[in-house]
Amino acid sequence: MKKFISHIFVLIFVCRVTGFAQQPVVKVSPAEMDIELFTIGEVFVHVENISGFRAYSISLSYDSQKLRCLNITRGNFFSGWNTFFFTQIDSNANILTVDEAILGTGYQNGSGDLFKVQMQGLSEGEVNIDIVNSDLRDTLNNSIQVQTEGGIIHILGPTSVTDAKNVNKDVLTAHPNPFNSYTRIEFNSNKNLETELAIFSITGEKVFFSKPQLMNSKNYSFIWNGKDTNGNTLPSGIYILTAGLKDERQTFKLIMLK
Repeated sequence: MKKFISHIFVLIFVCRVTGFAQQPVVKVSPAEMDIELFTIGEVFVHVENISGFRAYSISLSYDSQKLRCLNITRGNFFSGWNTFFFTQIDSNANILTVDEAILGTGYQNGSGDLFKVQMQGLSEGEVNIDIVNSDLRDTLNNSIQVQTEGGIIHILGPTSVTDAKNVNKDVLTAHPNPFNSYTRIEFNSNKNLETELAIFSITGEKVFFSKPQLMNSKNYSFIWNGKDTNGNTLPSGIYILTAGLKDERQTFKLIMLK
């Protein structure tokens, strides 16, 4: 029995000195989340089980056609320290980068959030948030080896599960689509209420807005000529049409080709 116990202690000691201890992890949190079209979701980059940690440079990849990065803020992991914090968003390359380092001497151990990213859904679909670079440094400026885990954001539109359960949901359509010079927008509502109609560019900019009166209190038809609210001709591309009330909106993708 004593011989068996001594073997266990030897095994534990060997595991520690040969690097079998738990490796630090940098991950996107939550690992999977749903957001609605044009709403804002928040993801965190979280570190776990790290020691002697004082600086990092981390890059995330995302699809800028479906997600717009609005803001990046410092997390709570280095909250007790005075740090250098720098962010860069390159929507053309679909990359955002965050650098942070403790100013002066010092280091931090444990787990916590490094930074938070606010993103707005621009187009329906699934977007992978991958950690494409994770350069973490200790007090001697040596690289700390870490595991990385990415995340997924589901951007939901009018065909989401919630809408599918609504038997009496409103209907928003446009014909022709894709279109060249004009398209007829039709909105059929099951409610005798005022509606709001807006058209957004793929980057989330509101280019057209109106509060039309519903025909017969339920039906609305409108011809859009591809111009913004000020009468300026818009470029070819993908636009998102929304109609309804503030808390009950329908969405429809428009494609203008010229």
